[in-house]
Amino acid sequence: MPMANISDVISNAAKELTRIESSHLKVREDSENVVRVCGRAMQLIHAGKPSEARHMLNEIKPIIEKFKDSTDPGALIAQQEYVEAILLMHFITGEPFPHYNELGVPPEAYILGLADALGEARREIVEHMRKDDYATATRLFESMSEIYELLLPLRFSNSVLPGFRRKIDVSRSLVEQCRRDLLMFKISKNL
Repeated sequence: MPMANISDVISNAAKELTRIESSHLKVREDSENVVRVCGRAMQLIHAGKPSEARHMLNEIKPIIEKFKDSTDPGALIAQQEYVEAILLMHFITGEPFPHYNELGVPPEAYILGLADALGEARREIVEHMRKDDYATATRLFESMSEIYELLLPLRFSNSVLPGFRRKIDVSRSLVEQCRRDLLMFKISKNL
């Protein structure tokens, strides 16, 4: 009878699916932890505590390394947040940006995280204007604008860079707002 082995096939498939589901749950749990730590690290960076942030980010590096070959969407989100936090720190400290291979992330996570870091950069620029530090705000804006211009020509499908076009549209708005804010700041201070 051709149906005799179907019970074994279904049983084996159920075991394999249970293993896959367990793996996905672990990735989701690790991803949520990474996102939480990265959010806190970015708060520390904005608070002028980059060494504390760096320490936190170094602690989650082993989790990021585990995601290296993962195709789980949660892994990409965690990698993207990690890149955003690392690049924000480098953006503010003026350190050279690390290559995605140095960070142990795929290029798509790097590009998406870099696009997100532009929003955090705006926050830092506004903070420097609030402190009447036009020189630093301008330096940060020039870097922000240059990164935006470098990202602008990238054209990939949503399956390769999910949400990238939307991030670029948001970045365009942020760059324009910063440009306008810096001009108004300069005019108001007669610089």
